[in-house]
Amino acid sequence: MTLMTRTVRGVLRTLPMLLLAAGVATPALADWTASGTFQYVDREFDQTGFTGTEPFLPVRLADIEIVDAALNGKKAILATGATDQNGAYSIVVRDRKTRDVYVRVVTSSESTPDLFIDVRDSNTNQHKKYAVATNTITGHASGMDINFGTATIGIGQGGEAFNLYDQVLRGMDYLATFIDGRPGSDEALAVVWGINNGVGGSSYSIGSTAILLRDTAGYDDTVVLHEMGHHVVWQYLASSSPGGAHTFSWCDLDLRLAFQEGWVTYWGNSVLRYHDLPRSNIYVRSNGGAAGPGSLVRWADLEDDQQYLCSGSTSEVNVFTVLWDIADGPTTTDTTPGEDDDHDLLDLPDEELWEVMATQMGGKFNISLETFWDEWFNPPLQNGFRSELIAIADHVLIEYHEDELEANDTATEASFVPLDGSLVHNTFFSDPELDGEGAADSDLFLLQASGGVQYVVETTNLLSDGNTILQILDSDGVTPLATNDDRSASDPSSLVIWVAPRSDTFYVRVTHATDVGIYGSYDLRIAGAGPVDNDGDGFDTTTDCNDDDIDIHPGAIETCDGVDQDCDGAVDNGFDVDGDGYTTCGGDCDDDDADVNPGMAEVPDNDIDDNCDGTIDEVAPSDTVTITQATWKKKKRGQLIVEANSDQEPDVTLTVVGFDVMIWNPDTGKYTYTSPARTPNPGSVTVTSSGGGSDTAPVE
Repeated sequence: MTLMTRTVRGVLRTLPMLLLAAGVATPALADWTASGTFQYVDREFDQTGFTGTEPFLPVRLADIEIVDAALNGKKAILATGATDQNGAYSIVVRDRKTRDVYVRVVTSSESTPDLFIDVRDSNTNQHKKYAVATNTITGHASGMDINFGTATIGIGQGGEAFNLYDQVLRGMDYLATFIDGRPGSDEALAVVWGINNGVGGSSYSIGSTAILLRDTAGYDDTVVLHEMGHHVVWQYLASSSPGGAHTFSWCDLDLRLAFQEGWVTYWGNSVLRYHDLPRSNIYVRSNGGAAGPGSLVRWADLEDDQQYLCSGSTSEVNVFTVLWDIADGPTTTDTTPGEDDDHDLLDLPDEELWEVMATQMGGKFNISLETFWDEWFNPPLQNGFRSELIAIADHVLIEYHEDELEANDTATEASFVPLDGSLVHNTFFSDPELDGEGAADSDLFLLQASGGVQYVVETTNLLSDGNTILQILDSDGVTPLATNDDRSASDPSSLVIWVAPRSDTFYVRVTHATDVGIYGSYDLRIAGAGPVDNDGDGFDTTTDCNDDDIDIHPGAIETCDGVDQDCDGAVDNGFDVDGDGYTTCGGDCDDDDADVNPGMAEVPDNDIDDNCDGTIDEVAPSDTVTITQATWKKKKRGQLIVEANSDQEPDVTLTVVGFDVMIWNPDTGKYTYTSPARTPNPGSVTVTSSGGGSDTAPVE
């Protein structure tokens, strides 16, 4: 018998095959037992979205109702109970009548005494819970036990609702390890979700203590656990988050918002790690597509993100990266089992982080990663591991430690800096005891000025809310001669252009402006005689985008070489006439035809070199080339890194078009190419093989 589905009062009901023994005499009317198992179809995910692996998982600790099909409402329910951890149920029905009966499982936990969760339909009043039922047994005489068999709840047939229920159950079991048991009824949590109900976003509602999910989030495990993290913060921890819009690619969030969003992502994925689930370091949002692989909208790697490349603690990505690295280790069920990052030497219990949040941060104001950092080291916890935490945080340029010029808080301690316009890196962090806990910091620098000379003094590259105030002080080290807070309304860096009134020793003082945080980092630049023109092309550093090259300046003639000669912010503009994404120096052999470029497939017998490999109408390439990485490292001063493979390696030679030949590395089993520093981002790269194959990929 095949599975059938039907809709009953808006609730999906799945009717599995039921086998009953034939020829059994009707027993006398008496109590009977209903038994069976419910399971749902799960969807595993990785960096590509859903993998296509769809295992059957038990519907755990969900309410079971034995129902008289001829009745409605509460009168129809003959008995109740719950599934166990294996999705099984066995419920005694006290009855003396012959009835038409079926069993349904509900996304609620009323029959499990210490569990208070449910999943509801986001349509109408958001009170209707999901239920899926077995087939109906007609004319059942009481006294006859029934095993309803195994009912499988499929994708699009209620599997989403029971997956969400299972994720929140996992979250409650993880939470129980910190609070000595699952939360009580006063901390009940509901998930509100539905298909095609017009809900486009996900959030947590404090007022209704409910997770509100977009229509496509039924199998987005990390999304529902992220929102559950907000519930945990609201119920048990401390927060100062102002809320508001955010996404992984935004690098300059409010410190408080970045911390809470980073924390709840860390918490949600830690649920997966606690339950030893695979790829626990991967956060995925999907578009809820049909069964099968794909459907990716965005993803992030909590272990070591290489997509968004933000710097500092105003990025939620960097916050969850730091928190994750504190607790994960080589045994974590992540995408690199048995390994951990070189900079990550910690593998601490989750309780260490929880205690900081739950016991140290209550009553604090403007809670951010700065607060977490200081309270980690503060008594009574004093968790330690200062050097290990610094290494983890420095990896994402969160610098909660003194800079190399400390201490330079007074005029007598002022640091020497060159006046040639070079950058001097500094942090707002004072820790003379080297105990990890920081304090507010100000920095003073010598300015040995010549009378009548103009000096440009500025702060740049502000990270982690390193909001600066810049002052020129007189030779007494106290009296302000010039001050600037914000360079502009939208730029918190500082700029002072000042003419020295005499030849003397003056001072530059940089302090942290009043803001949410007190830490952060910045670069200081002092240039004498105003902006300089190092290359003598008539354009100084305020407009020249490369003041070390006389051929690069505003108005220069652009050439096709991957360099922005005219400083207009565009590379090789004018050399992609047909708009196909390939420049003439990037491999386009016919820039008047958008159908001819290195990314096209060769069309036979048209007398055209469609893929610009130098051969017309060639047969299919004899080898297959795959670009496995194409990354432009902004933090490494503009460095392009490309990795690729060929199915004929290492007998073929691979070349990055427009750059150079790749190097075969037998240890890694890959071809690699690393460009010199200051290489502009080409946007995409093409790798060709001496065996005839090629591949093109965007540069991330």
